[in-house]
Amino acid sequence: MADVVVCGVLLKQVVAMVDATEVLVTAGCVQAAFLPARAAFEASVYADYILQSDSERRATRYVVGNYRGERLWAQRVIPGTTEEATYRALPASLGLDFQTLHPTLAADAAKHLLEVDRILSQPELHPIDAEFTRAKGRRKRDPEWYTLDGLSSIRQVAESVGRLAEYECFYSKGSQVTHVGSYKDHILFSAGQIRLKPIRHLDDFNALLNGIVTSCLATYKSLLNRYRPDELEAFGKRYYTEWREPFLNAPRLKYNFAPQGGQ
Repeated sequence: MADVVVCGVLLKQVVAMVDATEVLVTAGCVQAAFLPARAAFEASVYADYILQSDSERRATRYVVGNYRGERLWAQRVIPGTTEEATYRALPASLGLDFQTLHPTLAADAAKHLLEVDRILSQPELHPIDAEFTRAKGRRKRDPEWYTLDGLSSIRQVAESVGRLAEYECFYSKGSQVTHVGSYKDHILFSAGQIRLKPIRHLDDFNALLNGIVTSCLATYKSLLNRYRPDELEAFGKRYYTEWREPFLNAPRLKYNFAPQGGQ
């Protein structure tokens, strides 16, 4: 299970998010690019955490957490369930009736629920499913899979694998962009006026580059160490001979958002 999750899910997520970052930067959307870059870091840290120790159990918890999410969504559209009674008013408040829009939705969900329950009843998954249920207790939401080890946040996961500095210096910026945590990303106060920043710009490009490259290098080094340790030396040499200089000497961009003519 660990190999499937780390290579088939988390590594693929890192590559996909780096690709998305490149597409956005090419279009001049540096601020928006912090979102996929943040997601790449999160997947990278998850991979490190699973490979750190107890790999099979941690990967299984990740998968079981996914299946429990599918079970919850199936229950939310099956009339008569507690979850459906709780969830029903939410789409209605948006003027949506999923049962009318999708007449077979309840039957399809019931079928999927049976399949999910069958999968989670398997000997290797059932104990983890029960572990989630105990940890959830009376709370409305399932706990995150890593909290079953006593960790309460992504920050603690990053710290446990020695990547707290990346979290504080880079991931926090991605979270700030995601949650609209800074007005300075959008407006400037100048000479008694409020000025809007353009939607597309390259401000903060160097911070983005530093973060995404660091995440990439850490991911590939970690996976090579686990799966192809004989290639680590060649990887290190290639970094020093081909990648290090252009990375460290990337142009430093500084924006002046003042209007033309200095007005």
